[in-house]
Amino acid sequence: MNYASVVRVLAFLFLVVVIAAVPSVFMSIAAGESSQTFAFGAMILSIIVVSSSVLLLTPKPKRKARPSDALGTVILWWFLTPLVTGMPFILGVENTSVISAIHEATACLTTTGQSIIAVHNNEWPISLVVWRGMLHLLGGLATITTAASVLAALNLGGPGIHRTVLFTVPETSFFDAVPRVARMVTLLMVVSLLALFSALVFMGVPAERALGDAVSALTTGLVHPQGIMRAPLDTGPSIILGFGLLFGAMGLALWLPLRDGKPIKAITDPEVTLFAGLLVVFIAFAVASDLNVTEGLSWALSALSTSGLSLSDPADYNRIPLPVLVLPALIGGSALSAAGGVKIARFIVLARRAGQEFRQLGYRRSILGFRFRDRELNERSVIGVWVYLIGYILAIFLTMAAFSFMGQDFIASIRLSIGSLTNSAAVLGNHPMDLPDTAQALTIFTMILGRLEVLALIPALSISFWRG
Repeated sequence: MNYASVVRVLAFLFLVVVIAAVPSVFMSIAAGESSQTFAFGAMILSIIVVSSSVLLLTPKPKRKARPSDALGTVILWWFLTPLVTGMPFILGVENTSVISAIHEATACLTTTGQSIIAVHNNEWPISLVVWRGMLHLLGGLATITTAASVLAALNLGGPGIHRTVLFTVPETSFFDAVPRVARMVTLLMVVSLLALFSALVFMGVPAERALGDAVSALTTGLVHPQGIMRAPLDTGPSIILGFGLLFGAMGLALWLPLRDGKPIKAITDPEVTLFAGLLVVFIAFAVASDLNVTEGLSWALSALSTSGLSLSDPADYNRIPLPVLVLPALIGGSALSAAGGVKIARFIVLARRAGQEFRQLGYRRSILGFRFRDRELNERSVIGVWVYLIGYILAIFLTMAAFSFMGQDFIASIRLSIGSLTNSAAVLGNHPMDLPDTAQALTIFTMILGRLEVLALIPALSISFWRG
């Protein structure tokens, strides 16, 4: 492990967190929220002192960083950032629980979105709502950038799953290529956010809600603390928000072709076409659960994107049986998006491999191949996907068992394990509100595990990984 590179990059990333906190500081000052101003000031000062000291005292690395160094940085960032960004949630509200503050920050960073802190009359300080939005944007950017760079270089999930034209492994330090990916993802996200926000405002949505819902849609999270049970928008704005959820769930699978002026390629992308097919399937399930087609589409789009953002009356979703409710979240969105879940790309790889096997049943000596996004995939790709699925299922079982031993009933254990691992607030519902500290800690770990796509954390369990 190239510790000099890892520590310096982490210090720089925490300075980015400081920049992200600036809008919240201005909002707290403008709104006269003195407690929140102090909380943000304390956080910013702490980060600047520590990060600057690290950058000044740590010597520049003498050898180039490798993909494994980047993976170590990603793992440490996901576990350390909630500790720092949770500070406003304990100093800025009437909350004495440190674990709850960390839980709140983790939920926002992982774009899970549920809120664990109870505020008097549910009247959150506006600066903290803005902070939740900025954490969602940071987490969404980190998730997509990591998938398109670090995971692409490590080939987690099989070749072709995370690869794009944005990333090539550089001959110099690995970290030299990541900023290029981050800049492009940031640009695409900002353009999409401005377009969605403008469309919602044009449809008559108040600017404050339009901005929060636009961030929620594109990051597949829930910016507003009461977002799970919040009254939906009118039909027109809900349709606009639905398109936002589609873009959030597909991420680079839609953004990159549209950036290159290739709309046909965007709508015929395998992940996009399967997403559309899954919408039809889950609409049928919703109609069988006594919802109408419009309500079914609203639920299916929100559930597959793992957002939890309600496009219709959220009370209607209570009629959906639990096995159907959790299934879309388990599938998730594109491999290069902020959506959680197993990811559609892996199901495509397995389906095409299964189709290959069926075609070979009558022609045992035939030689057939299968492709994904114009790349020929081999057995190693399928093995990688199978290993990932086994790891994912094992993670669900182990966390479900752990929640059960912590006193949660069977239904709550299912919701907590699957909702946390898929980063889906809709599956979690309101269950995190009364969790004991041990269960909250497990929920935090599981949300981060879902963001690391399970297998990425495995190397961290080996001492040799940190010694290398």
